[in-house]
Amino acid sequence: MNTLEFLYIATAICPDRQFIVFEGNRWSFAQFNGRVNRLANAFREFGFRKGDRIGMLHVNCPQYVEAYFAAAKIGAIFVPLNFRAKSDELSYMIGNAGANSLLVGARYFNMVKEMLPALPSVKTCICVDERQNGAYFYEDLIDSASSGEVSGDIDDEDITILMYTAGTTGRPKGVPLRHSGFVSYILENVEPASPEIEERNLLTVPLYHVAGMQAILGAVYGGRTLILMRQFEVKAWLQTVQDEQATRAMLVPIMMKWVIDDPDFHDFDLSSLSVITYGAAPMPFHVIRKAIAEMPGVRC
Repeated sequence: MNTLEFLYIATAICPDRQFIVFEGNRWSFAQFNGRVNRLANAFREFGFRKGDRIGMLHVNCPQYVEAYFAAAKIGAIFVPLNFRAKSDELSYMIGNAGANSLLVGARYFNMVKEMLPALPSVKTCICVDERQNGAYFYEDLIDSASSGEVSGDIDDEDITILMYTAGTTGRPKGVPLRHSGFVSYILENVEPASPEIEERNLLTVPLYHVAGMQAILGAVYGGRTLILMRQFEVKAWLQTVQDEQATRAMLVPIMMKWVIDDPDFHDFDLSSLSVITYGAAPMPFHVIRKAIAEMPGVRC
């Protein structure tokens, strides 16, 4: 089994259920899969093939999720890049990965453009959210490509993501992550999609981190609605839980502390929440104790 099968299963079981909610826009599982097919077909028209590295530099957005699955459909390796990294660190990661294409958010485009002369492996640059000179525009590719289903020779042991470490003790290191590793974790921890059970998962963890990508795959396999935020901000998180009736959320410990310590915490209706998962750092006991006291109906 590979991660693509998560999408096929959820799309077959609940095609019309909202999959992604982002800044007022909504896409069903069927609509999402159609856009993924268009992007995968555009990748093939560029000549991308199995084993190619496709880099992504942007904050959380629906295109990030689409790009992962489109890369997976053609057997390419997705390379999520830390948008907080400095230009020399990014240049190293892109060159080290041997990325032949980059999908870039407009806010990072000028920096990337200055780096490109030193990155001979990069042949194609796609701007995600604006038209830019010297780059293809993401939505133009979606509009012009076929929506026909894309299939490739994908093995369970193929590398699906090359994820770079933070590089706190030296250069960032590329960690190859295989379909089988994600599948093993998800099957052990997530119930499959059901037409009767609907969950709404709020995600603010950055998608360049393994926790973010793992949450994406869990949401897909579980047939969950994924409420994406570009980045974490306490008031926006509280408002989004209330407005979108989120039932699940993932926070790192410091985010949890900021939420429960916010002076306006009690002004928001968080009663829809039933589960908060956390990770990436040890959870201080006083933080989790306060979280349980403040949100007694939430399983942490």
